[in-house]
Amino acid sequence: MELNKEETISTINPKKQYSEYLIIAYLTYMSLYIIFNSAAEFLYKANPVYRFGNYIGLVLAIGTLVPLVRKVPTDFLIKPLKVNKAKIWNAITRGFFICLIFGGLMIILKFVILQTVPAMMKRCHPFFYFDRLMPGRITSNTMLYPLTAFWQEYCMNVMGYDGMRTLLVGNHRKHKSVSVVALFFGAMHYTYGFPMIALTILFVLFMNYIYRRTKNLWVCMLVHIFLGQLLFTLQLQKITFAF
Repeated sequence: MELNKEETISTINPKKQYSEYLIIAYLTYMSLYIIFNSAAEFLYKANPVYRFGNYIGLVLAIGTLVPLVRKVPTDFLIKPLKVNKAKIWNAITRGFFICLIFGGLMIILKFVILQTVPAMMKRCHPFFYFDRLMPGRITSNTMLYPLTAFWQEYCMNVMGYDGMRTLLVGNHRKHKSVSVVALFFGAMHYTYGFPMIALTILFVLFMNYIYRRTKNLWVCMLVHIFLGQLLFTLQLQKITFAF
C-alpha cells in the first residue's frame, strides 16, 4: 500500500531534516566566504585582504540565520549555547590544557623554524609581536575577533559537525564529519598559503575535540580567541615557502 504525501513527510526524521538546513547554510557560508575573499584579494591588493574578507564573512554568516530561523526549531539552534553546569569545570579544564598544548606547539614551531629555516619567517620578527595589541596599533579586526571566534565555532561545531553527523546518520560517521569541517575551514584561510591551511585544519581538530567532550560552545570560543590572537602575535600567518 502506498503512503500518501502527509504520511511520507511524517516518516522523515525531524532531526535529520533540520540538519539538512544547517549543513546547507554552513556550506553556503564557507563557499561564499572563499569567493568573496578571492574578489577582495583581486580588487583590494593594497589593503589587508583578511580584514575586508572577514567583514564579508560576518555579514554572510549573519545572513544564514534568516532562512534557518524560518525552517529550524529555535531549540535546535539554541541548545548548544546553553551551559551544562555539571560539565563546566571539565570544559574549562580541557580548554586550559588545549590552550597549553596547541599554544606550546605554535611557540615551538616558530622557534624551530627560526633555528632551521629562518627564511620561512623572514617577516616574523620580533618573536612575540605584542605591539599589535597596543592602543593606536590595534585593528578593528582584532577588536571584532571575539565575535568572529564565536560565529566560526558555531558554524564549525553546530552547523558543520552536528548537522553533518546527523545528516550522515550514526555516531560512527563523526570522523568523516569533522574531516569535512576541518577541510572547509582550512580552505577559508587559503590566502595565507599552505602552512596556514595546515595549521587551521589541525586547529579545527583540536577545537572539535573540546566540543565533543564538553558540549560547551563558550569554552570553545574563549580558547579560539586565545589561540587565534597568539597565532597572530607569533605572526605564524606569515610563514612562507617563497624564500
